[in-house]
Amino acid sequence: MLDLTFDYASCVRGSEKVSWRLDDVMPADTNLDFSRPFLPEALAGATRVPGLDPQERKTLNQISGNAYLNLFQFVEEYILAAAVQQTHAELFGDHEAVRALLRFAEEEAKHQQLFWRYREAFDRGVGKPCEVLGSATEVARVILSKGPLAVTMVTCHLELMTLQHYTECVRDDTGVDPLFSRLLKFHWLEESQHAKIDALELDKLASRATPSQIDAAFDDYLGICGAFDELLAKQADLDVASLATLTGRTFSDAEAKEIRASQHASYRKTFLWYGMTNGTFQQYLAKLSTHGAKRVAERAATLA
Repeated sequence: MLDLTFDYASCVRGSEKVSWRLDDVMPADTNLDFSRPFLPEALAGATRVPGLDPQERKTLNQISGNAYLNLFQFVEEYILAAAVQQTHAELFGDHEAVRALLRFAEEEAKHQQLFWRYREAFDRGVGKPCEVLGSATEVARVILSKGPLAVTMVTCHLELMTLQHYTECVRDDTGVDPLFSRLLKFHWLEESQHAKIDALELDKLASRATPSQIDAAFDDYLGICGAFDELLAKQADLDVASLATLTGRTFSDAEAKEIRASQHASYRKTFLWYGMTNGTFQQYLAKLSTHGAKRVAERAATLA
């Protein structure tokens, strides 16, 4: 249905070519450089918040960078579980698919460990509480309670979004911390193969689905995006508290509201809008359902 030009075997070959070791990318005792921003401005909203001085804006950027990586670790909880389920479904079937999905699952587990290490280094460096979203397992259960087609649509959205973040926002930005950029580069290398595996799985599921099942999958996909938006709002609340803790400032209700709104808007653009409007993702959706693709584009327009 999707007219893909790659297969599971080529994904395995690509994965083997770019494979990396966790200890080579980020040793457990790594210290972070807090003299530089972590996130490119295209993915952070700190400079759009009036009333903050340059140091406070940099601190907010670093809080956002820590939350950004944690959000990837957060969603990879369900992606890992979904990959294991897909592998089980392929047992005694397509051996190339089994091999690709097993590598996918192992690499997702490695990415989670990478981001946990980063969070530990961040906490050591700031020396004060800086909260991020928890309950990844509970959220994973909710997502995985939806149909496999909807779950795969969400995963495809996230993987393609990840690639776009790196190529369009991170790779050529020399102003951000080189370690942060390097982590995202190695993440991108393996996610490039994951995005292809997602497309193969999406194609397989869609080819077996009825029109009504495809419509239901779009409903579930948009529902999951809406629920994720609520989590992004909660992260924005946590960011306000973290900024007050790390800067020693007490923000008025109006100031806190402004910071919260800016953070939520940035997270929405980063995790929802980028995925929904990704050109490759939109092409896939249009082949599943032109009406469904239009619904997603319309929802994305409300988040811009």
